[in-house]
Amino acid sequence: MRESTYRVVPAVDKAARLLAELDEEQGFGISELARRIRASKGTVRDILLTLASHDLVTRDRDGHFRRGGRRFDLTHLARPHLDRLLEAFGETSLLGIVTDGGVEIAARAEPPTDLHMSAPLGRRLPLNVGAHAKVLRDGASIGFDDQEYLAGVRAAAAPVIDAQGRRVAVLLVVGFKERLDMRTLKRVGEACGREAAALSAQLRRREAVA
Repeated sequence: MRESTYRVVPAVDKAARLLAELDEEQGFGISELARRIRASKGTVRDILLTLASHDLVTRDRDGHFRRGGRRFDLTHLARPHLDRLLEAFGETSLLGIVTDGGVEIAARAEPPTDLHMSAPLGRRLPLNVGAHAKVLRDGASIGFDDQEYLAGVRAAAAPVIDAQGRRVAVLLVVGFKERLDMRTLKRVGEACGREAAALSAQLRRREAVA
């Protein structure tokens, strides 16, 4: 589309400029942001609260706003944990976030080999079967799946728990059964548990200042 063929939508333009001003760590107040984008404080407030309702920005306890909501925090914080799981076992590691009665794949780390398990970002997993279901639905501290969800595939999972004690996400490692014997799968589950506990602690610290 050529630039001359579209019309700038003022509210969207203001929202985009606000997001560009926001930082992931430091929060800014409404007055400061209104000054930066040269808009009224009422308009800026309404836009920020709308963005917050879509989990695109977070409002701290002091009324300041920063870029990213829980989903952003989780995907950002989870990446080193996913990388460590991949490095340790050479199998695909996933972050699944609980949403609308299911689990949505929000981040992943995959091995460079041609033959490995994969899952597209945005893929929804059911909550009635699999290692993730045992963790999120049944309350297990570590969930194991021996070809229950997919034939020929084994998996291990552990929960990510927020400051309110809710299981809001899951770390999951999946691989072909030929490469994941049951002894290795147990080790994968233990590693998932350690990484998920560390991620949970990070999330709770993040939420403590929000």
